[in-house]
Amino acid sequence: MDGQEQLLALTNQEVVVGRKADAEIVFDNAYISRRHAMIARTERGYTVADLGSAFGTYLNDERIEEQALLRDGDRISFGQDQLTLFYFAGEADFHTALREAQAIRLEKSISDLTLALPSALSDLEKIGFILDFQYQWGNVFTPEKTFQQILESTLKISGAERGFILLRKGDRFEYAAGINRKGRELAQSEFQTSQSVVAQVFADGKPVFMVEGIHEKFAEQTSIVAMGLSAIACLPLYGIPSQGDSPALLGILYLDSTRVMHTLKALDQKILNKLAEEAGNVLEKLEILKTLDERKKLEQELNLAQETQRNLLPQSLPVFENFCLRAFSKPTRHVGGDLYDFPSPNPGELLGVLADVAGKGLAAALLSSMILGCLDMQIRAGLKPAEALNQLNKYLCEKTTSNRFATLFLFVLDRAGVGQYISAGHNPAYLFRAASGEIEELPSNNLLLGAFDSVCFQSAPLEVRKGDMLVVYSDGLMEAEDADGEMLGEERVKEVIRREAPAGALHLESKLLEAIQRFTRGHPQTDDITLLLVGRTG
Repeated sequence: MDGQEQLLALTNQEVVVGRKADAEIVFDNAYISRRHAMIARTERGYTVADLGSAFGTYLNDERIEEQALLRDGDRISFGQDQLTLFYFAGEADFHTALREAQAIRLEKSISDLTLALPSALSDLEKIGFILDFQYQWGNVFTPEKTFQQILESTLKISGAERGFILLRKGDRFEYAAGINRKGRELAQSEFQTSQSVVAQVFADGKPVFMVEGIHEKFAEQTSIVAMGLSAIACLPLYGIPSQGDSPALLGILYLDSTRVMHTLKALDQKILNKLAEEAGNVLEKLEILKTLDERKKLEQELNLAQETQRNLLPQSLPVFENFCLRAFSKPTRHVGGDLYDFPSPNPGELLGVLADVAGKGLAAALLSSMILGCLDMQIRAGLKPAEALNQLNKYLCEKTTSNRFATLFLFVLDRAGVGQYISAGHNPAYLFRAASGEIEELPSNNLLLGAFDSVCFQSAPLEVRKGDMLVVYSDGLMEAEDADGEMLGEERVKEVIRREAPAGALHLESKLLEAIQRFTRGHPQTDDITLLLVGRTG
């Protein structure tokens, strides 16, 4: 708003735009509703939806009536005041969208600068300066070219002999660009400035203008005397750093001359301040590009983590006589805390396990991977499931913090469908009985995994008869939400199971996923969802 620009990274699953303080993007404007619109990440890509606002949400000047898919370069406007966001997906598109967003600001800046120029400059000089200023934003953004344009315009107006742009590195300032009044680029070896003046601007955050002689407090400084300087202008360059959300000192615009800068005397200092503001914008764009590069590297690392976790899941489901198996898992983020496996060393047994670690993201993914990896090794070493879980639980209690725990459901069946299950704090599994059409619940019969080291895990009997269906799931299934925050819930899931389970595991999997999509209506997933279906066919 008010001509300001800001880069907003869409890192969350959903981003609410509104006037309410808890919105991710807040516009304090009368035309913006408390919860005005939502930008959400879906399987198709990012979408925007109006949340029942009074003055509407517009995509490329068309009012949105329902959820709309975003494409590179799209403009999203809110209310009658036309507060605008530009959507872009990649670095190249960032430049295009940024130039479009800057066009509005440019028009106002040119107008402001025209008013600021003194009558001492001719109309032709005014036009020449404005065209210079327009040029620096009208081309593809490169910091070197834009720095040069700013310095050339600054030297032309001020009458200074040299100009430098300095980048802040901690408490120091380093050379970024420099030219003399003839337009020759100054090499870094020619980079000499008054360190005392730079230090004062750094300390005070305010510009220093000494255009008709050096102030007494600086007159005896060694560098000023050595260079024979008679005039210095030093202005702070502000912008939003990559690791912050408020303006900070990013650099300095430094001008000096061995002669008095007479031209500057008649010039409103607002012009130089405006140029310093534009230089600050360039530094801010550099910060943005650095952030984008860091995000790209993080994205690559997350993609690698996602691939690694995907490879930990069974690449194919076991073939077990008289049974049909189906499995589905989808994390909320790149990786998640849900995992399943079928570590069955005995060909006469079917052993399946689903683990759900508290939390989401990388930390949960690491712990769930460790749990299933350790369990697999213990089962293959010949330990019974209950004993394997006892050993695993003690290990987790020793190695993890108190708030890192997991729920787990494990089952073992022979070819006749007879076996046992162990549920460690997990949601009740469902056993659909074909004979009666009813659902039996298999409740948790043990405490959470990793919560208490004194736990001794116990199993309970399990029998899956012909036509029956065992449904094991993580809590993300029940907690799938629609746009109003209502959850899918137990009764809706049971209704689907009763109606569709007789048609088999493959059919039931399809109908459960369809029920989630139909209920959520594209609302972003809020928790990892994992599903195991074990149907007895003979």
